[in-house]
Amino acid sequence: MLNKKEKIVMQYLFEVCSNNDGKCLLSARDISTKVFSKIELTDFEVDEIVNNLKLDDYIDVIHSDKKGQEVYLISLKEKGQGYQRERQNVKKSWRSALIRTIILAIVSFVVGIILKAIFS
Repeated sequence: MLNKKEKIVMQYLFEVCSNNDGKCLLSARDISTKVFSKIELTDFEVDEIVNNLKLDDYIDVIHSDKKGQEVYLISLKEKGQGYQRERQNVKKSWRSALIRTIILAIVSFVVGIILKAIFS
């Protein structure tokens, strides 16, 4: 399961890479400036998050050097390409659990009132 920062970075990487045939060339600075409106990241944190996403099999990363600046060649793996669908499924399961909880609370309340009326 991804933490909040990893989800935000993965969402950005998914958007960028899905527009470019599943691959993109980004620096840590590019990533941190694009997600700055949601979270503040240092280059070190971006590097750590990218490596965590690689370990979790979402992306494949090749570190390179472009004009003295470290860049990542990022390719979405199968799990990374299904990231958006995975997010939708998680939201759907949370919604269904919430609805089920509300319905059970209402049913419990009604049964309680009925039992109270019978035994009073």
